[in-house]
Amino acid sequence: MKLTDRKAYDAHAALNFSGAKELLKSGLHYQAYLARDQEPTKALRIGSAAHKLALEGPDAFDAAYAVAPDCDRRTSAGKAEWATFVAENAGKDVLTSEEAALVADMAHAARARLDALGLKVVATEQHLAADYCGTPIKAAIDLVAENAAGDIVLVDLKTTEDASPKGFLTSVRSYRYALQAYWYRTVYARHVGAPTPPPFLFLAVEKQAPWATAVYSVGPNLSAWAIADFEEAVKKYEACRTLDVWPGYADEPQVLDVGAAPGAVQTITFA
Repeated sequence: MKLTDRKAYDAHAALNFSGAKELLKSGLHYQAYLARDQEPTKALRIGSAAHKLALEGPDAFDAAYAVAPDCDRRTSAGKAEWATFVAENAGKDVLTSEEAALVADMAHAARARLDALGLKVVATEQHLAADYCGTPIKAAIDLVAENAAGDIVLVDLKTTEDASPKGFLTSVRSYRYALQAYWYRTVYARHVGAPTPPPFLFLAVEKQAPWATAVYSVGPNLSAWAIADFEEAVKKYEACRTLDVWPGYADEPQVLDVGAAPGAVQTITFA
């Protein structure tokens, strides 16, 4: 199922990647995630603007964002200028001139990397929902592209402090990006009815000069852990949803030790 926009996506009852990350902690964390204020942070707002400009182009960016004028709103002239700006840009997200310059630099670097890869844009901001063995799942995919061979490739743009292999691997581990890749591939394949999920690339662009970029895919070991996390999240979601019970961590003492498999989680059991 293709959802019309982000509002429809958020309202659609299904498990997404962000929710799954919380559910892998506990059902209690997942419920807190659902109830959380979704007001975007400054970093998220700038990242979203860079996505819009890099992937959808200047016209789409200008339709969604406006750059605030540099005016002194303590003066009559400044107040009048600001009032005119607000009236002319109703409904748009507002960036400062400094933020807009940062967005432009990141977007330019990201777009140049996409062009160098020879990827042709097929669709952007795809909000998709699908069924996985009876469990509703969904994903908001940044970019569906086509490579030189005519094959579909999914791309996610990440703005980051460090796009080096070592630095981005740290982000992959910290934010479970391998799970995101598997999640999005699975939703897309189920949506289009493809027997094999398409490849998935992360396009990382740094948030400061020289706006370095890098492109990564997920290797076999990280993919194996991601599959295990995916299945565990779906299993927990179904168990909690069936009984409408969303427990926190285990009540009894637990043993901690080194050598545990990354991504290992505690299975929810109900007495």
